[in-house]
Amino acid sequence: MKACFIKLNCLEDTLDNTVTVNAGNISTIKRITYNDVLQTMVMMVGGERFGVSETPEEIAEIVERELSKEPAY
Repeated sequence: MKACFIKLNCLEDTLDNTVTVNAGNISTIKRITYNDVLQTMVMMVGGERFGVSETPEEIAEIVERELSKEPAY
């Protein structure tokens, strides 16, 4: 199975306000309100977590779209 890297809009301070993750390493996705901000918490295998602005449904669509692309060799 090919790796599926997706770019999400990160709520933490990052260089370009995005985070790129391997979708295969996502363990849990939860929609929560944290510090009065509605966000999606993406928890990775190994314990790393990111607050992002996409909804869980949008993340699923992004993953599906990336997986449907032809692999680049």
